[in-house]
Amino acid sequence: MENLQKAKKLIEELKQNDYLKLKRSLGVGLYLFNLLKDRLSEAHLELLKRFDTMPLSKRIVILNEIEHALKIEHAELQINFDFYPKKPLEKFFVEIDKLKVLDPKEKRLIESLGIKDLFSAFWFVPVRYEDRRLNTSIKTALPGKAVALKVRIVDAEYDPLGNYPITVRCEDGTGYLTLKYKFKNRSVLLRFKKGMQIIVFGKLMEYKQEKYMVHPEIIKEEEAGRIIPFYNIRTKDSQSLSAKTRHRKVRQAMQKLLEYVKYLPEYLPKELLEKHKLPKLPESLYFLHNPTEASNELYAFDTPAHHRLIYEDLLLFQLALQLKKREIKSLSAVKLNRAEESLREFLGILPFEPTQAQMRVLKEIINDINQGKPMNRLLQGDVGSGKTVVAMAVCYMFFKEGYQSAVMVPTEILAYQHYENFKKLLEPLGVKVGLLTSSVSPSQKMSLLRHVRDGHIHVVVGTHALIQEKVRFKNLAFAVVDEQHRFGVMQRKLLLEKSESVFPHFLVMSATPIPRTLALSLYGDLDISILDQMPQGRKPIITKLFFESEFEKVIKAISSELEKGNKAYVIYPLIDSSEKLELKSAVEEYKKWVSLFPNRKVLLLHGKLKDEEKKRVMEEFREDGDILVSTTVVEVGV
Repeated sequence: MENLQKAKKLIEELKQNDYLKLKRSLGVGLYLFNLLKDRLSEAHLELLKRFDTMPLSKRIVILNEIEHALKIEHAELQINFDFYPKKPLEKFFVEIDKLKVLDPKEKRLIESLGIKDLFSAFWFVPVRYEDRRLNTSIKTALPGKAVALKVRIVDAEYDPLGNYPITVRCEDGTGYLTLKYKFKNRSVLLRFKKGMQIIVFGKLMEYKQEKYMVHPEIIKEEEAGRIIPFYNIRTKDSQSLSAKTRHRKVRQAMQKLLEYVKYLPEYLPKELLEKHKLPKLPESLYFLHNPTEASNELYAFDTPAHHRLIYEDLLLFQLALQLKKREIKSLSAVKLNRAEESLREFLGILPFEPTQAQMRVLKEIINDINQGKPMNRLLQGDVGSGKTVVAMAVCYMFFKEGYQSAVMVPTEILAYQHYENFKKLLEPLGVKVGLLTSSVSPSQKMSLLRHVRDGHIHVVVGTHALIQEKVRFKNLAFAVVDEQHRFGVMQRKLLLEKSESVFPHFLVMSATPIPRTLALSLYGDLDISILDQMPQGRKPIITKLFFESEFEKVIKAISSELEKGNKAYVIYPLIDSSEKLELKSAVEEYKKWVSLFPNRKVLLLHGKLKDEEKKRVMEEFREDGDILVSTTVVEVGV
């Protein structure tokens, strides 16, 4: 409290007679830093470190800001953000390399984190925090928690045969604390001289009423007394620095950049902030980089400042979707002039009766397409609900109008299955179907690409290979993406750009059950159709949960199904076993299933197999296989 009063009195004196004393005094910044290092935020302390080298005009501004900060209890409010003139938002997109506030090493370090400009640096918020405030003693500190303690070294011992060769005994006037280290080098003892005062930070533990820490960190005076932010520093460019040093240097650089946050304008409407009780952006960003209260909400990223950033992310995402939707609807696209006739022809060759849900969805799609604007629609339905048949029908309708279609799927297995199904149903109607995957031979690929470009192939089924630069369509009017969540926005965009003459209609399909309200949030640029009815004769899917102790029941259930002539899938999340993930692997468990069913044909499928091998396994399983042990490579479309 005495230091605080000294600082306030000095600031008053420095401001008198038009800052006459400030003009003449030296070392003011360093003196105030030492008085207020336990009181001010890290950003303010960083300013005080450089205070004495700044021009007078800037020192006056900072002095007034420090005076304001000392009147405020919480550091996130210590800066009077309204005091600073706001700069245009575009000014904050200046590249890190062009900022004078950082030295060359700091610039390289910040850029190595993927931060390209000042605005991105503000949003590079900490991923965790450590409370290093000196607000407890050895006596009152609770075991099991990480704490910072200021202690005096009583003695230090070296025992080469002990579990912890180096032990340091300390006290703070309220009790004793033992520091334990596994260092085997005796010279480490030189760091711990009797009578030395140090600040230690670590997890406090207790055994038989003895409090101790294992390998605690010895922290510097300036890092004590505050909550320390930690950033995600995992990058390929380590600059040969230890993790501890990188954390410290990133913090220092971020505090320098944070000096500009007070000039950041608030761009969300005042009504929205008031309605949702959200703080302004500069205050929010400042608080997240300089918190003063270590609460459960802070550790759970659940503070008002976090809410503000999350709300903005979601709002801008929705605005971007709506702008995209508006942009697409401003374009023109081809109509289906012979839709009814074409649909009748297609339904005539189906070996089954379409469901009412399929007919309803087809009607929605046709109506959408015939608006003359590009369709952008999500088709959601469980596995087996008939999404692929709907896509086939629309492909056929566009074929009858003289246009091409493309179907993009996430895996080679699914691409091959779709290709076979499309060929089986559409080729008798005159539709030429092509398959394009990475495993297609170069000569086949060249021939296929030529026929696609000339328009001789009407429907192309493929994987990511469809969006390669060399793929060009004569008149692509309809694009289908199966399993929407497997593809990024850019991949879908590249597919839509493959048409040179018209803007394609777009249908994305997913078997992932998404509540309608969530679907509207995630895919706000898409209209939604839902297949909520299964074809006749389809049995309802029954899901059962078995615990490991009930494994015999699983074996009996599989045996029973195999006896009826059915097949079984056994899905594992990994290909090979992993020490880090305690999950069973397909390769390891395959041997077990072979031994459990010696008289059955058990096959193994995973993503590391070559494409030809995958096809062979699937064909074997389809023909006379009984059990397929696989990874999630078969999770869609089998």
